[in-house]
Amino acid sequence: MNVDVVCSVYNGARFLPDFLRSLANQTHADWRLWVRDDGSCDESVALVRRQAASDQRVHFLTSDAASWLGATQSFAWLLQHVPADSAYVMFADQDDVWLPRKIEQTLAAMQAAEADLGRTTPILVHTDLTVVDESLNTVHSSFWQFAGLRAEPVSLRRLAVQNNTTGAATMINRSLLELVGAIPREAAYHDWWCALVAAAFGRVIAVPIPTVLYRQHGANAVGASDARLPWIRLPSAIASRVTNTSHFRFGLRMSAAQAGAFLERYGQRLSSEDRNFLRSYAALPRQRLIQRKLDLLRLRTLPEHGLLQTLGILLRG
Repeated sequence: MNVDVVCSVYNGARFLPDFLRSLANQTHADWRLWVRDDGSCDESVALVRRQAASDQRVHFLTSDAASWLGATQSFAWLLQHVPADSAYVMFADQDDVWLPRKIEQTLAAMQAAEADLGRTTPILVHTDLTVVDESLNTVHSSFWQFAGLRAEPVSLRRLAVQNNTTGAATMINRSLLELVGAIPREAAYHDWWCALVAAAFGRVIAVPIPTVLYRQHGANAVGASDARLPWIRLPSAIASRVTNTSHFRFGLRMSAAQAGAFLERYGQRLSSEDRNFLRSYAALPRQRLIQRKLDLLRLRTLPEHGLLQTLGILLRG
């Protein structure tokens, strides 16, 4: 079964060879890699072109879009350009290392879910990751534990508040790909948007097995440690420059804008309860401070946090 892998590259020459080797060493060898460069000024493009010349499964796509789109929209562009016969799509980050059975194990979980739910059901499967430093030394054996994430249960309302999927550990099926369509610019992250669609209209499946060495270094688009902070994993370049209060407010604005876009795109297909939730959540950044705190409690967006963290969120909100 062919699996398509999409990877947006940006100045990734330092670590890209490790990822490409780990992909070539997969036990499931029936894959195709589709790469878009997002405006690199290092050797990234040359590395991918050399790999494509030696491995017919690797494809470098020339984009007619602006050279720099940012990670979310670059991946969105790739999703719009995977072949029409693509049954399954996986996201890949340029600086990670895939464990040898990553495709095999994720595909097995996906096909088991399709056998149970039907292939027309939009399904997203995601796995755990092993957090490593830039030299691939283990920092923590489980990203989910490291970040304090509960992979299940999953609901649209829970995901609207905080993403618990990681693109580098994610696979989507054809039904979800078609329903996702063009990812809007209001989407915080491509993986988060896909997870929202799957939660609303299909299923999100969590596999508690690490399949990726999730490398942490100074140039990560989004870092593992950022997931420990409430609400949203910010791009590392932003998270390193903001206070927890600013992080909260920035994350709330991003997730609220995404909720509004989701409501606009899919509102007619949602239940009245979900529509009302998304409408209220999208309006939170426009509320006065006291009303915003009251609405945070009213919408039940906080119960998954511990008491001290919940109090901290309310004080910062």
